[in-house]
Amino acid sequence: MIFDAHWHLICPQAAQRCAAIDPVKAGDYACGVNEQTARINQKRSVVWSRKMSNPDEQLQDMEKAGIDIAMLQPPPIGYYYWTEPQLGSGLSRMVNENTAGFIAKYPERFYGWATVPLQDPIMAAAEVRFAVEELKLSGITLTSNVNGHGLDEERFDPFWEAVQDLDVPLFIHPGNPPGAERLANYYLTNFLGFPVETTLAAVSMVFGGVFDRFPRLKLCLAHAGGVLPFLLGRFEHGQAQRPEAREKCRHPFSHYLKNIYVDTVTFSVPTLRYVISMLPPGHVFFGTDYPFDMADMEGVALVKEAVGDDSALSEEIFYGVMAKLVGLPPRVGV
Repeated sequence: MIFDAHWHLICPQAAQRCAAIDPVKAGDYACGVNEQTARINQKRSVVWSRKMSNPDEQLQDMEKAGIDIAMLQPPPIGYYYWTEPQLGSGLSRMVNENTAGFIAKYPERFYGWATVPLQDPIMAAAEVRFAVEELKLSGITLTSNVNGHGLDEERFDPFWEAVQDLDVPLFIHPGNPPGAERLANYYLTNFLGFPVETTLAAVSMVFGGVFDRFPRLKLCLAHAGGVLPFLLGRFEHGQAQRPEAREKCRHPFSHYLKNIYVDTVTFSVPTLRYVISMLPPGHVFFGTDYPFDMADMEGVALVKEAVGDDSALSEEIFYGVMAKLVGLPPRVGV
């Protein structure tokens, strides 16, 4: 059983409404930094948008990739944090209802991450409760910063509190990476900027005391956690040496790995093996990043090669970790 927890779905109605307000922001896969990249993405987004809005095509692509279940989330342009809060709240509801409708057509094949209007954390907390309790979505997805505000800022505490109370996982997808002007060429906004941005978000939450204030949060990170697995030793050493990193953070960095999960999007067997070795057991889950050109649609084969004949680890990555996070039963007889 293969459960892909990093699978994108777009809401055409929300996309069209935002395109009428600001077509650049509404469709800016290039992060606004490079005309060549913008042209390439504009052309490829025709296919991306079609795939992200068509359940039948998604099911066909799942069959080709050997995937049984996909957990749906918006693409980076589909969070709409740039809109004013009231509109953002309405757009989040529109996106979440679209996701729930998509799931209703194929309830055995799809689950859903909900989006929330984090430009207003109080509204975001309300939408969390509606999405989980009324729409029965399984977790909450957000980008790595909110209009430049880091997730460690205490303004977001009402949102974290609601998520913790509902006991659902979070998924951080990178967006709006730092240093964009130096990442403009070669699509480095994606290759390098996105992994760094994911890492920045998670590390800021650790050092900012978010997991001390809300110790039951379960944070899932895209792209194998960015560069976090490779810098764990540096973070912990730095924390021991620098008082700035201990002011809001009660424990050594490794203590908070119990709150952090990462997907398998690495494109490299040795890299994935390293990531698995650096995270606690049961903290790596399968994902592809469908339908983008930076998706790992050969991910099933990659994971199988990385874990070899360790059937228990294979089952854990492909199904068990995410099933436990969203409350699905374990597979009988496995």
